[in-house]
Amino acid sequence: MGFTTWPYAATLKAVNDTYEFIGANGDLITEHIEEGVPWTAVISGKPFPQSFVAKLDGRRRNRPKGMKLLLSLTALNMGRSGLADDVGEIGKQPIPATAVGFEFKDSSVHRAYLAYCEWMIDFFKPDYLLTGIESNELLNNSPGKWTDYVAFSREIQFQLKKRHPNLPISESVTLHKLLDTKNPSIVAYRKSIHEFVAKQDFFAVSFYPFFLGLHTRSEFTQALQFLSNFCDKPIGIAETGHPAIPIVVKSYGLNFRSSPEEQDQYVQALISEAQTHRYLFVTYWLTRDFYELWKTFPVSSKDLAGLWRDTGLVDKDGVKRPAFATWKAAADRPIQ
Repeated sequence: MGFTTWPYAATLKAVNDTYEFIGANGDLITEHIEEGVPWTAVISGKPFPQSFVAKLDGRRRNRPKGMKLLLSLTALNMGRSGLADDVGEIGKQPIPATAVGFEFKDSSVHRAYLAYCEWMIDFFKPDYLLTGIESNELLNNSPGKWTDYVAFSREIQFQLKKRHPNLPISESVTLHKLLDTKNPSIVAYRKSIHEFVAKQDFFAVSFYPFFLGLHTRSEFTQALQFLSNFCDKPIGIAETGHPAIPIVVKSYGLNFRSSPEEQDQYVQALISEAQTHRYLFVTYWLTRDFYELWKTFPVSSKDLAGLWRDTGLVDKDGVKRPAFATWKAAADRPIQ
């Protein structure tokens, strides 16, 4: 049981508090890395940008002792519609226009991403690895790229397994897309994703119940029970969360009611299903509401970020919610 390292504010104290909280309230830490991929540096044989490596080194040094690590990497962009951005000294940047034909079927993309994954494995020494984050959403957003992506994914994992046979490797998929009846051709969609998941070492899942409008423990439980029926691979929740206060985002036409008690109902259902079906791990996305960090975001991304802002087990003022007590009781319970 563990958390990602997303901090509640853009301060060193918030970062340190987050790692301390993770160390005290779980036995797994998830480093979720979506800053892009240093494509240009890898292809040209140059070192990764120093600023990028410095950020990664901070994450590595802050890892609490004795904790298992889930390292989540991806070759997809934030919109899950194509290749991830490039990474330079100033951070994310567009893939150079000169990179004609730079697609998932390009052998140079295969070599670059494999080298990137190898470097990250050597740097972090994870216990579990994701080579893709919410990869199924590419099939929703850019269906014409899916076949090439699946071939790309399998080649990357095949090469990594040859070199790291004891490292469990997977790619996460979103449960809310698998359950969304508005998803076009849902039967064919599920078949495609089942074939994709069946090739993984474990079934890695991302789930945010509010995307499906779920509110009650029975609804949460029913959704999670889909997982054990969908695939016989070991299940790992790579990221999840539920708001403790209403989400009101006018630009999305969203007014989703919630409460601390409803969040607790979700955490209870999650832990119960995880114990019943012997999940490998559960990663709750947010330790504490990131209101202070959210205030620093550009206006263009505030609404999107607001969907997750208040999903912490601790509120913005540092007060623990009922779901924290539920989580902590399970985390402290001896494994049977």
